[in-house]
Amino acid sequence: MVLSSLTEWYLDIETDGPDPRTNRILTIQYQRLVRGEPEGVFQVLAEWEWGEKQIVRTIVERRLLEPTSEFVPVGTGLKDHIAFIIEKAERYGVKEFSIEELQRYWVQKPIIDLALADSGGGVSSGSAARREQVVKLYREGRYDDLIDLVTREKEEALPLIRETTHSRGVLSRPDWTVAP
Repeated sequence: MVLSSLTEWYLDIETDGPDPRTNRILTIQYQRLVRGEPEGVFQVLAEWEWGEKQIVRTIVERRLLEPTSEFVPVGTGLKDHIAFIIEKAERYGVKEFSIEELQRYWVQKPIIDLALADSGGGVSSGSAARREQVVKLYREGRYDDLIDLVTREKEEALPLIRETTHSRGVLSRPDWTVAP
């Protein structure tokens, strides 16, 4: 039996539409969390600085797409976000999955999706109006405003992260897991 540490990471993405086959990832945001508190730098991987392929490669290198890695994403709408990243990773040849690997990933990957815990409607990053706002800022080249928006969104999610993962114990788990 091997004990390995799991590390929670705030994760969010912004896209210019809902379909990974026709739309682009504009930003990928992540930050390490320790007991629901942010630690280290809040990373915003921006398509306008690095290109979509490179920001996808960077998040894949963080081991997001490894089913048993220590990268445990915490956020809202994670299944859609991760599916978007998987589609792009395969398209760019960054990582490819067989059907069996995809099934194993979705069964084994620890994920904490705040949308499942937020009964009060406090986290709403997936709305069409919100996406229009992101796309408008992007098209107008207002990148600093877009970064401010995603940073505020993360800050607004932190109380729910703390409550969900620790106070109520709804999704809390020990800081270790048994690896096969």
